[in-house]
Amino acid sequence: MSESIKITTKDICVALELGRHQLRSWTDTLAPYARRETKERSATRYDFGDLLFFATVKHIHDSLGISIQFISRFSESLYTSIREPQDPDTTPYLFISINTCRCSRIIPEEVTREGILVDLQSPQAKVYKYLGISDQQQAQLQLGLVKVN
Repeated sequence: MSESIKITTKDICVALELGRHQLRSWTDTLAPYARRETKERSATRYDFGDLLFFATVKHIHDSLGISIQFISRFSESLYTSIREPQDPDTTPYLFISINTCRCSRIIPEEVTREGILVDLQSPQAKVYKYLGISDQQQAQLQLGLVKVN
Protein backbone atom coordinates (compact mmCIF):
# COMPACT_ATOMS: atom_id res chain seq x y z
CA MET A 1 0.00 0.00 0.00
CA SER A 2 1.30 3.45 -0.82
CA GLU A 3 1.63 6.44 1.46
CA SER A 4 0.85 9.99 0.49
CA ILE A 5 3.81 12.28 -0.08
CA LYS A 6 4.80 14.33 2.97
CA ILE A 7 5.84 17.92 2.49
CA THR A 8 7.87 19.78 5.10
CA THR A 9 7.79 23.40 6.20
CA LYS A 10 11.03 23.92 4.29
CA ASP A 11 9.44 22.49 1.10
CA ILE A 12 6.53 24.93 1.34
CA CYS A 13 8.86 27.85 1.99
CA VAL A 14 11.05 26.97 -1.01
CA ALA A 15 8.11 26.25 -3.34
CA LEU A 16 6.30 29.50 -2.51
CA GLU A 17 9.32 31.70 -1.76
CA LEU A 18 8.15 32.33 1.81
CA GLY A 19 10.10 32.88 4.98
CA ARG A 20 9.64 30.34 7.78
CA HIS A 21 8.38 33.09 10.07
CA GLN A 22 5.78 34.13 7.48
CA LEU A 23 4.48 30.56 7.14
CA ARG A 24 4.42 30.21 10.94
CA SER A 25 2.41 33.43 11.17
CA TRP A 26 -0.07 32.05 8.62
CA THR A 27 -0.45 28.74 10.45
CA ASP A 28 -1.00 30.62 13.72
CA THR A 29 -3.73 32.78 12.09
CA LEU A 30 -5.49 30.63 9.48
CA ALA A 31 -7.95 27.84 10.24
CA PRO A 32 -7.70 24.87 10.37
CA TYR A 33 -3.96 25.13 11.08
CA ALA A 34 -4.43 27.53 14.00
CA ARG A 35 -6.42 24.85 15.87
CA ARG A 36 -3.97 22.02 15.31
CA GLU A 37 -1.96 20.87 18.27
CA THR A 38 1.77 20.81 17.76
CA LYS A 39 4.31 18.69 19.58
CA GLU A 40 7.60 19.93 20.86
CA ARG A 41 10.57 18.79 18.76
CA SER A 42 8.28 17.37 16.12
CA ALA A 43 8.27 18.74 12.59
CA THR A 44 4.92 19.57 11.08
CA ARG A 45 4.14 17.51 7.98
CA TYR A 46 1.98 18.73 5.15
CA ASP A 47 0.57 17.16 2.00
CA PHE A 48 -0.21 18.24 -1.55
CA GLY A 49 -3.50 19.87 -0.51
CA ASP A 50 -1.74 21.96 2.13
CA LEU A 51 0.82 23.15 -0.41
CA LEU A 52 -1.97 24.16 -2.78
CA PHE A 53 -3.83 25.91 0.06
CA PHE A 54 -0.79 28.01 1.00
CA ALA A 55 -0.06 28.75 -2.68
CA THR A 56 -3.64 30.04 -3.02
CA VAL A 57 -3.34 32.13 0.16
CA LYS A 58 -0.10 33.64 -1.17
CA HIS A 59 -1.76 34.37 -4.51
CA ILE A 60 -4.74 36.08 -2.85
CA HIS A 61 -2.48 38.02 -0.49
CA ASP A 62 0.13 39.12 -3.06
CA SER A 63 -1.96 39.56 -6.22
CA LEU A 64 -5.16 40.94 -4.73
CA GLY A 65 -3.64 42.73 -1.74
CA ILE A 66 -5.96 41.05 0.77
CA SER A 67 -4.62 40.86 4.31
CA ILE A 68 -4.04 37.58 6.11
CA GLN A 69 -6.43 38.77 8.83
CA PHE A 70 -9.22 39.13 6.24
CA ILE A 71 -8.29 35.79 4.65
CA SER A 72 -8.68 34.19 8.09
CA ARG A 73 -12.43 34.94 7.89
CA PHE A 74 -12.84 32.44 5.05
CA SER A 75 -9.73 30.25 5.39
CA GLU A 76 -11.67 27.21 6.66
CA SER A 77 -14.00 27.37 3.66
CA LEU A 78 -11.04 27.98 1.33
CA TYR A 79 -9.25 24.96 2.78
CA THR A 80 -12.31 22.76 2.22
CA SER A 81 -12.94 24.06 -1.31
CA ILE A 82 -9.37 23.44 -2.41
CA ARG A 83 -9.18 19.95 -0.93
CA GLU A 84 -12.51 18.55 -2.10
CA PRO A 85 -12.32 16.23 -5.13
CA GLN A 86 -13.03 18.02 -8.38
CA ASP A 87 -14.40 16.83 -11.67
CA PRO A 88 -11.77 17.31 -14.42
CA ASP A 89 -14.12 19.79 -16.11
CA THR A 90 -14.53 21.90 -12.95
CA THR A 91 -13.96 25.60 -13.36
CA PRO A 92 -10.59 26.88 -12.11
CA TYR A 93 -12.32 29.86 -10.50
CA LEU A 94 -13.15 30.16 -6.84
CA PHE A 95 -15.71 32.69 -5.63
CA ILE A 96 -15.41 34.09 -2.11
CA SER A 97 -18.61 35.71 -0.89
CA ILE A 98 -17.96 38.92 1.04
CA ASN A 99 -21.26 38.59 2.96
CA THR A 100 -21.03 34.96 4.04
CA CYS A 101 -17.23 34.45 3.88
CA ARG A 102 -17.82 31.15 2.05
CA CYS A 103 -15.91 29.80 -0.94
CA SER A 104 -17.28 27.87 -3.89
CA ARG A 105 -16.25 26.91 -7.42
CA ILE A 106 -18.02 29.07 -9.96
CA ILE A 107 -18.00 30.10 -13.60
CA PRO A 108 -17.15 33.84 -13.75
CA GLU A 109 -20.22 34.63 -15.84
CA GLU A 110 -22.45 33.24 -13.08
CA VAL A 111 -21.33 35.73 -10.43
CA THR A 112 -24.44 37.59 -9.28
CA ARG A 113 -23.31 38.98 -5.94
CA GLU A 114 -20.42 40.90 -4.44
CA GLY A 115 -17.30 38.96 -3.67
CA ILE A 116 -13.80 38.02 -4.73
CA LEU A 117 -13.16 35.92 -7.82
CA VAL A 118 -9.88 34.01 -7.70
CA ASP A 119 -8.33 32.21 -10.67
CA LEU A 120 -6.64 29.12 -9.22
CA GLN A 121 -4.56 28.41 -12.32
CA SER A 122 -1.61 30.51 -11.14
CA PRO A 123 -1.21 28.90 -7.69
CA GLN A 124 -1.81 25.45 -9.20
CA ALA A 125 0.86 26.04 -11.85
CA LYS A 126 3.36 27.13 -9.18
CA VAL A 127 2.71 23.96 -7.16
CA TYR A 128 2.88 21.69 -10.22
CA LYS A 129 6.12 23.32 -11.35
CA TYR A 130 7.69 22.80 -7.93
CA LEU A 131 6.59 19.15 -7.90
CA GLY A 132 7.88 18.63 -11.45
CA ILE A 133 4.61 17.66 -13.10
CA SER A 134 2.77 19.23 -16.01
CA ASP A 135 -0.52 21.07 -15.58
CA GLN A 136 -2.25 18.78 -18.07
CA GLN A 137 -1.25 15.60 -16.24
CA GLN A 138 -2.33 16.88 -12.84
CA ALA A 139 -5.74 18.01 -14.08
CA GLN A 140 -6.58 14.34 -14.49
CA LEU A 141 -5.25 13.37 -11.03
CA GLN A 142 -7.75 14.84 -8.61
CA LEU A 143 -6.72 12.59 -5.73
CA GLY A 144 -3.35 14.26 -5.20
CA LEU A 145 0.09 12.75 -5.34
CA VAL A 146 0.90 9.38 -3.83
CA LYS A 147 4.31 7.83 -3.22
CA VAL A 148 4.69 4.49 -4.97
CA ASN A 149 7.39 1.87 -4.51
